[in-house]
Parts: sequence; C-alpha cells; structure tokens
Amino acid sequence: MKTDRQPAGKYTAGYNSVMKLLKNGEAEKVLLAFDCSDIIKQNVISAAASAKVETDMKCSMAQLGAMCGIDVGCAVCAIRKSK
Repeated sequence: MKTDRQPAGKYTAGYNSVMKLLKNGEAEKVLLAFDCSDIIKQNVISAAASAKVETDMKCSMAQLGAMCGIDVGCAVCAIRKSK
C-alpha cells in the first residue's frame, strides 16, 4: 500500500508538493532553482516566508533534479521536517 507520507529529511520535488508541505508546516527548508520561472519563484518565496522556512537558491533546475534523483530538471524541492 502506497501512502503520501515521505520519510523526514528526504527531498520532496515539485511545486504542488512543496506548496502543500509549506501550507501544512512540514517543510524544514526549501531549495528553489535560480533558473526557474519568475512566477514559481514569487509564489514559493512568498509561501516560504509566510511559513518562516528558509529558502536556498544556489542550484540550477538540472542540479535540483539530480539531487532529487529524477531524470529531469526540478524547479523547487523541500526537505521534510523530522518529527
């Protein structure tokens, strides 16, 4: 049986998933690609600021994708809080 829950400290990739983590207070840190679209940057930075979560913009989309173990670029990912 597959669940939506992911282990703490693991990367969660994708805009919708990261926004959900921020909304639910489950994100420890957000990694945002410096080369992603401006609208994604604005929305994620705003949501992270509201949730008082640090945002890091040091990686490219290709680097974030590789970090998350996916074969495509990734605009944003988050590290889930440990419980």
